[in-house]
Amino acid sequence: MDKLILPAAASGSFKPGQIYLANEGAVNNQFLSEALTQFSVGWKSPDGVLEALIRLIFGEPIVVGKSFQFSKGDDKAAFYACEGDEDIRAMGSDFKLVQWGSTKVDSHTLSKGLTTRIDRDKLNDDPKAEQKAVAMLRTFLMRADILRGFNSLSSAASNTNKTWGTGDNKADADADVMAMLIACAKAAGLKPNQVLYGITSWQKRFLTQRDSNNTPVAASATLTPEQLAGLFGVKTVKQVEQIYQNGASKAAMIDNLVLAYNVQVSGIDEDPSNIKQFVTRMGGGSEYAVYREEHGAFVDLTVAHQNRIVVTSTTGIGKLTIS
Repeated sequence: MDKLILPAAASGSFKPGQIYLANEGAVNNQFLSEALTQFSVGWKSPDGVLEALIRLIFGEPIVVGKSFQFSKGDDKAAFYACEGDEDIRAMGSDFKLVQWGSTKVDSHTLSKGLTTRIDRDKLNDDPKAEQKAVAMLRTFLMRADILRGFNSLSSAASNTNKTWGTGDNKADADADVMAMLIACAKAAGLKPNQVLYGITSWQKRFLTQRDSNNTPVAASATLTPEQLAGLFGVKTVKQVEQIYQNGASKAAMIDNLVLAYNVQVSGIDEDPSNIKQFVTRMGGGSEYAVYREEHGAFVDLTVAHQNRIVVTSTTGIGKLTIS
C-alpha cells in the first residue's frame, strides 16, 4: 500500500499490523498504560537522532496548558536606539517614558496520536511486541513534527534560487550563504544563529567549492560543519541527512535547501526564536502517553501527545533553493 498511516477508523475495523490516526475515544484514561508510558519515556530512537533533530529545529520545548498565548516577534522595539539625547534627563524633570508591548496570540496545543492493532498470536510469539509497537509509533510521531518544522520554516522563508555545481557553475557557495545571512540580519535586526543544509545542497556545496578556479575557495570545500559555523559567525551548521517515506518512495528532508533562522534554547515564550514548539504534558507529566485497549483476539495500542509548532516571527528566515 502507498499510505503507511491510514485514516482513523471505528475500533472494530482496525486490521492487525497497520497504523491508524488515533480516535479520540482511544485516548481515555481508563486505557492509560503506566508501564508502556514509562517505557515510552525511557525509549530513544537509534543514537537519539530524532530527539536531537527536534531539539535542533525548535530548541527547548515551551511547556504550556492546553490553551495558551504566545508572543509574536517584534523586530522594532527590541532594536530601538536613541539617536539623539532622548535618554538624558534635564534637571528637575523626569526621564522620558517609553512604552512598548508584544502582540499576544491565543492558541491551543493539538492532540496528536497514532494507533496500531496487535493480534494476540503475535503477542504470544513475541513478548516484546507491544514495546516494539510503541517505539515504532513514537518514531512516526517525532518524524511528523520534524517535517512540520522544516515545512513551516521553508514556507515562511524568503527564498533565493542558486545554482551550485561543476563545470560552468563557478559560484562561491559559502559567499552565497554569507549574503543570505546578512540579508536576514538586516531584515530582522538579529543574525540567524543556525544554518541547515539538505543532503543534496551539502553535496552541491562541496562540488562547486572544489571545482572553483579560486584556490582559497577550492580549499574550503572540505571545511567541516563546525568550521563553517565559525566562518559564518553562527552557532550551528548542520547537514540534515535523514530520509523519510513519502508515499510510495523515499525522500530526503530539506534535500536541496539551505535554511537559516534563529532558534534559542531558553524554553521561554518571548525569546527571539523564529520557531517554537509548545508542549502540553500528558497525564503523569510525560510528553507522550500510551493507551492500551484489550479485545478478545487483539490489543489496540495508541501513542499520543499534545503540542503545537508555531513560527512566531517570519522576519529574518532565509532559504536558498539549490539547483
